[in-house]
Amino acid sequence: MALLWCDGFDHYGTSTAKMLDGAWAEVGAAVSLSSVNPRTGSVCIRQSGGTPSSKLRRVFGGAKTTVGIGAAFYFTSLPSGNDGTLIYQFRDSTNLEQVTIGLQSTGTIAVWRRRPNGGTLLGTTASPVVVASAYQHIEAVVFFSETVGTVEVRVNGVTVLSLSGIDTVYTGNVEASQAYIGGNIPGESLNNPTNDIDDVFCYDNTSSYNNTFIGDRRVLTLFPNANTATADWTAVGAATGYECIDEASPDDDTTYITAATTGLVSQFGLQNLPGGISVVNAVVMVERARKTEAGTANTQVSIVSGASTTAGVDKPLTEIYTYRQDVFQIDPASAAPFTPAEVDALQFKVARTA
Repeated sequence: MALLWCDGFDHYGTSTAKMLDGAWAEVGAAVSLSSVNPRTGSVCIRQSGGTPSSKLRRVFGGAKTTVGIGAAFYFTSLPSGNDGTLIYQFRDSTNLEQVTIGLQSTGTIAVWRRRPNGGTLLGTTASPVVVASAYQHIEAVVFFSETVGTVEVRVNGVTVLSLSGIDTVYTGNVEASQAYIGGNIPGESLNNPTNDIDDVFCYDNTSSYNNTFIGDRRVLTLFPNANTATADWTAVGAATGYECIDEASPDDDTTYITAATTGLVSQFGLQNLPGGISVVNAVVMVERARKTEAGTANTQVSIVSGASTTAGVDKPLTEIYTYRQDVFQIDPASAAPFTPAEVDALQFKVARTA
């Protein structure tokens, strides 16, 4: 694993409540899914300014000593004051602050160990690097250590702050397990402006791919658009299987596919990428599913490239609709990173495995 997850926010409809169904750990009351100013697709995150309830938190999937996050930010204005506007805050497994990266009133970026309640300022960019009323890609990688920690921040692919040989650990845990993204720095002054966020991704350094700065990327959401001859699952609420699972706004028990017994498999085609795409870092398959009976019910999602298949994780279901994802960084047929043409030819397969 290197890419841990990504999100373009185009598959939740307008319901932030659905974001909490296994994807995001915390979505504040002042956070909305907005169609007003998306960078990619039809929806972005909007965090209302001047409020502490603009929190947006996601876990990494495990404790990380090196972790990076990238996203596109659109600030409607620069902050009215300092030390209250969040870009990223890395937290440990107990949800305590380790490193905070924030935007200041002049457009500079500051990095603290801990924060709120002061914290320790670790560094500030030498000049303004963020402007208002434009999307900018901000990416940060942090190595957690009490003696040789590092923090590097890039804006639009350019390094604007690089810190080394520092203490990046506030708690007794030398790791980060989750992060707040955007909004108000928890516990600090409410001078954060309204901001939009899109195209978020997170990675660690544990494989040969996507293990360091990825750069300015877009998260493109492709929906099912075709059935295949492999169609064991039963369509409910629509004529065919893919029509049951192609909604950008999930309708849950209105249209869906169902498998009553173990071993049933269905396979579907996907929309093509838009024109102009030259690089694909990974394919992330997102499943929203639940079981409707007592006992064991597992599903497994796979990607199919020509005659080759790569299986995702075998996942147990609960009775609550939950988002689960599988990250694929290599095309099954070529055993190399995906090309756009290979993505266009992909199919995905869903199997009931237990």
